[in-house]
Amino acid sequence: MAKKQSLPNKYTAPGYVVWSFGRTIREAENVSRWNPWLAHAWMEEARDMLSLDRPFFTEYNACVDRINYYWSRLPMFRWYNEHTFWANDGFDYPPTFLTHI
Repeated sequence: MAKKQSLPNKYTAPGYVVWSFGRTIREAENVSRWNPWLAHAWMEEARDMLSLDRPFFTEYNACVDRINYYWSRLPMFRWYNEHTFWANDGFDYPPTFLTHI
């Protein structure tokens, strides 16, 4: 009788995946809407990815402009509460914008 072949399970968890530079800045822009400190961390991680082999400086600066523009428009909305948005671990911090390269 022939031995049954076991096929690999295609629905297994892939484990830790390293995001590309483009995905990192897209996700940082997305998360900046509700967690500015995580956006700061992910943009710092994206800045650390930049090198002469990956010269995406204009994309990084464009993403910084979009995030800072969104954060600067937030006080116009009546639902915005600066203390809860910029709070981190129960401490209230002043608004901190991202910087260009």
